[in-house]
Amino acid sequence: MGTIVVTRTGVVTGSTSFQALSALAASTVSSSFTVASGMTKIKVLTCGQAVDATGESFQGLIKISGNALQNGDAVFTVGGQNVVGTSTGSNQNFVSIDTDLDVVPGNSCEISYAQVGDTATVDVAATLQFSS
Repeated sequence: MGTIVVTRTGVVTGSTSFQALSALAASTVSSSFTVASGMTKIKVLTCGQAVDATGESFQGLIKISGNALQNGDAVFTVGGQNVVGTSTGSNQNFVSIDTDLDVVPGNSCEISYAQVGDTATVDVAATLQFSS
């Protein structure tokens, strides 16, 4: 049947609580989306996060939730940020995680992001690759 990808982005102002990603670049989109007909698995999660700040160190987390997930919510670690220099510094992380999450076509999913450790403003983008 093929592969379908869904991407969500956001600028998350430091939070240790999960924040739904409800953008796609400059466009506002629904954070919740419907799993396409024929898609029964989430095979890959990719996530990029970038921060431009000083004195912050944290671990990013992506949560996939919704009634489409047959075995409940799934939370993944998606790279950490070390403390950057004393002036403006930057750091970027990108991960690709093979998954095998069972989903129900026609039901809904949501992607959200949180941090552990210091809180920072983070540009984050996450993509789910669905397959049959």
